[in-house]
Amino acid sequence: MTIDAKICPICNKINHCGNELGEPTCWCSKQFFPKEIFKLVSNEKLYKSCICKECLNKSIKH
Repeated sequence: MTIDAKICPICNKINHCGNELGEPTCWCSKQFFPKEIFKLVSNEKLYKSCICKECLNKSIKH
């Protein structure tokens, strides 16, 4: 399996990762991610690409 660091491991859409865009840090480094959101990511993709803002926002609203 090839993992694209620019793709959200939950929804498979572009995640806008700052590191992949050439920025010194990613937007996600300043966010809180509830533990439950990581259960939505397969073991193969876990911690290998950023979860996108849309998926993060959806998980916080639930």
